[in-house]
Amino acid sequence: MELIDEDGNLFGAVNVVDALAVCLVLAVLVAGVAAVGTLGASEETETDEPHIETRYATIDLGTQLSSTADDISVGDEMAHDDYPHTLTVTDVYATPVSSSEAHVTVRTEIEGTQFENGTYAFGDQEFAPGQNVSIDTGEYAATGGIDAVEDEGTDLPRTETDVLLETTLSPSAAADVRVGDEVTFGDDTVATVETVSVYPVSDEQHRVFVGATLTTLERGADLRYGDAPVESGSVIPLSTADYDLMLDVLETETIEETGEPATTTVEIDLEKLSDREASLFEPGLTETAGGETWATIEDVEREPASVVVESEDGQLHEHEHPTRDDVTLTVELQTRDTELGPRFKGDALNNGDTVYLDFGVTSVEERVWIVDD
Repeated sequence: MELIDEDGNLFGAVNVVDALAVCLVLAVLVAGVAAVGTLGASEETETDEPHIETRYATIDLGTQLSSTADDISVGDEMAHDDYPHTLTVTDVYATPVSSSEAHVTVRTEIEGTQFENGTYAFGDQEFAPGQNVSIDTGEYAATGGIDAVEDEGTDLPRTETDVLLETTLSPSAAADVRVGDEVTFGDDTVATVETVSVYPVSDEQHRVFVGATLTTLERGADLRYGDAPVESGSVIPLSTADYDLMLDVLETETIEETGEPATTTVEIDLEKLSDREASLFEPGLTETAGGETWATIEDVEREPASVVVESEDGQLHEHEHPTRDDVTLTVELQTRDTELGPRFKGDALNNGDTVYLDFGVTSVEERVWIVDD
């Protein structure tokens, strides 16, 4: 049989032109499949291979000497010796702990390697929350813990938080705490004292309430000032040019004590005072601390103290003491009115409670009886 007959049919059955067209279509299909297969392989290879990616990390560098903390600034860069990796500081948050130390948190931009299994690395070490990392720029070296690694965000999430703080100080130390005091680091103010109340509670101690506005960092649902959580029961450092204090957090989102300012009148009974002791009390005497008056003597009643004497026949007789007097003080207290009753010097005030009052020339620590509130 002839390969192509006189009618142009291949093997006498298929037209040559038709056969060529079929071959051309098959060739195109095969080439397309090959191209798709090659492209797919290329994309898979590109996706699966480790590659450089940018991440943003929050790193807690802990408490550093102030000299080191001063050196840490935006723009500091560390390049890895063996990998095309870099770490650049994009934000710095520092809170003084004392006159010589500060707690430092930084935000950094990282150029590291992303692996197909989800691991991200700086150099040959995994770079993830909970890991430690050392920052060595040549000018300083500091090691800290990684708090977060994220896809974006060059700045640390700051917010302003009001807190009510409390501590007990000597009278001279308490006098140093004033409204307007600022805690600063570099050019940044990280805490401002908004209110101060100073209450004498003994001859050598004053109770101090401080309302302050703190620049805090958001860490998930929590707020932190330095490394201290801003919540009731936590301890916050306030370090200014005049003092280094550690204060307990009483409340958050307020700079004022509970309740509204009010006055409460009380009576105080003082028994068997000598003439000299009794003569020290007079109307108009005040207890003053922190520039505020907390108690004022409104009235003084004085009468001879009673003494019981047994007669020769065994009978008991009450007589006036020849040298001792009983004194009743009527005192107006500056209190705070709450739904649960008055509060004085930060504590609830009830009948029979013992309070300390320092009138300058003399002091008392006795039970009080509420006359009105």
